[in-house]
Amino acid sequence: MSIRGSLSTMPAEDILAWAGQRKITAVITFEQSSGGLVRSLGLVDGQVTWASSNRAEEQLGSVLVRSGTLSERSLVDALEARSETGVPLGKVLQMAGNVHEDSLIDTLATKIREAVTDVVTWTDGTFDLVARAQPPSAGISAAIGVDVCLNIARRRSPKLAQALQLIGGDDASFYVPPSVTSPPSIEVEGGIDVSRLWKLVQSGLTVAQLTASLGGERYAVLTALAAWLSVDALVVDRRRRSRTDTALELAAGARSRLKDGDRAGALTMAGQALQQDPGDAEVRRMYAAAERSRVAEIARTFLARHAVPRRKRGAPALETLPLSPLEKELAERVDGRWDLLSLVRSASAREAEALLALARLTELGVVEMA
Repeated sequence: MSIRGSLSTMPAEDILAWAGQRKITAVITFEQSSGGLVRSLGLVDGQVTWASSNRAEEQLGSVLVRSGTLSERSLVDALEARSETGVPLGKVLQMAGNVHEDSLIDTLATKIREAVTDVVTWTDGTFDLVARAQPPSAGISAAIGVDVCLNIARRRSPKLAQALQLIGGDDASFYVPPSVTSPPSIEVEGGIDVSRLWKLVQSGLTVAQLTASLGGERYAVLTALAAWLSVDALVVDRRRRSRTDTALELAAGARSRLKDGDRAGALTMAGQALQQDPGDAEVRRMYAAAERSRVAEIARTFLARHAVPRRKRGAPALETLPLSPLEKELAERVDGRWDLLSLVRSASAREAEALLALARLTELGVVEMA
């Protein structure tokens, strides 16, 4: 069975309600007329089991990396394993012990809720429902009843539509007026870390990137940003040029920097490319090469003598810094007694990742080498 139509004559809410009532097993793809955004939902017996989109920042790997749940290197390894074995990414990550199953389920459930809430607000575009016996999934069960998803969407969609109208879209970025010295207090639904969002928004990230950094909680991020905009605590950056930093362009830039000897810059650009398109083989190769080169540089600097890392006097408090779980782990273990090699070898990640984390801690002024 296949059903196609226009959202202007049959809204997404009606399509999903119909599929849920009949407990259909199918894939429903929604495509916006303007902007080219595509969202797909997998249904099994009337439950939504997965959601995907063509927006790179919403891919499972990007959300896990940006939110600090997964390292970029682990994502590269998992994508290679998926390519070789055909096992879904979520299952690969769970089997490798990179991400706890509960965290994966939470992230996948968030993707489902946010996708349904968004498509319910669409007034133009098309839908394509194709019945399938076993729709593809991430390999981890995160089923939510269609009726539950729609109840959430009906409650959230009016406020979401207002926020999007005010902000302009997921490619928008912002700046803080000089007169604003601290974030106004706001109430948001979703339990996101509002203080972290405020810090990230000042770094020029787009709405889509901010959402990924906050675990995919798009509704909460958009409504929080809209609340700040409404009291003039934020301003939409209209000067931002159209994005040209595609994954391959970033990878090419990383390659050029590597040739010029800028290993740190090359790794940063390669990491950005990986976040935009984690499935591209050339991007993954470039990231691996940049990481090897940067780690070798750090190793030559740090391991040239017997170094003992210690917390720097007057260093900022850890909770005020945007640290990854590994960086926080290492910072808490630095006590002036553990030598560098012992710290690196006993870390919960690969030695290369631990060296990179310690290098960033020194750049942030948290750690110094005695």
